[in-house]
Amino acid sequence: MRRIVLGSGKGGVGRSTLTANLGLAIAKMGKTTVVLDASLTTPNLGAMFKLEKVPYTLNDVLAGKIPLSDVIYRGPSGLKIIPAGVTLDQVKKALPNRLPEVLKELPIKTEFLLIDAPGGLRRETVAALRAGQEVLLITLPEIAAASDMMKTRLIADFFGLKPIGVVINRVLQEEFELTSLEIGHLLNLPVLAEVPEDVNIKKAFNLGKIAVDASPKSPASKAIKALAKKLVEMRTRKSTA
Repeated sequence: MRRIVLGSGKGGVGRSTLTANLGLAIAKMGKTTVVLDASLTTPNLGAMFKLEKVPYTLNDVLAGKIPLSDVIYRGPSGLKIIPAGVTLDQVKKALPNRLPEVLKELPIKTEFLLIDAPGGLRRETVAALRAGQEVLLITLPEIAAASDMMKTRLIADFFGLKPIGVVINRVLQEEFELTSLEIGHLLNLPVLAEVPEDVNIKKAFNLGKIAVDASPKSPASKAIKALAKKLVEMRTRKSTA
């Protein structure tokens, strides 16, 4: 199983949307995939898959109340989703430091586990990074977001996560934006994808759908599906080496 943390230095870069779309794109390729919302205080993944009203979430598991198997919900194309809680009570009772231990309980054969880590340097951010093996860094094409992401990379390095590369999200192709070359040089990592700003992402979300499913030919969907293919091929090359 590949445990990939999607990390960013700050919120608002579209990390959760990318996690949902990337997870679904990988699942559509026939890979057993789970997406997990580790943003325990500001969760988003559940809403993207219409799971806001489920009886139990990851927070209940981290509180020691129920096993992980009780909060694995089925999504489109066989994708599995582990949402976080949205109420104040659910937030207060969760113990983020239990996440690495809890993930050992995954009861299904999983090829890809994508962990949506919150921005900043909160307790749940550290817990999410500790639970992963690899990190995929998400940034906007701007200096503030890229600089903040460097902090996340330093923490990931401290916990021994292997950096896969960088995804530049919500690209407008404007002159004032940082280029892939500049961001790659700043972080000393390969840029694996540039995902353009795309109104179809918001349209899909407002309809309760995921863009790679609802608008597979949109510019952002094409970029995300190409990224999914790269990640799957990385595993294939490793497996056949």
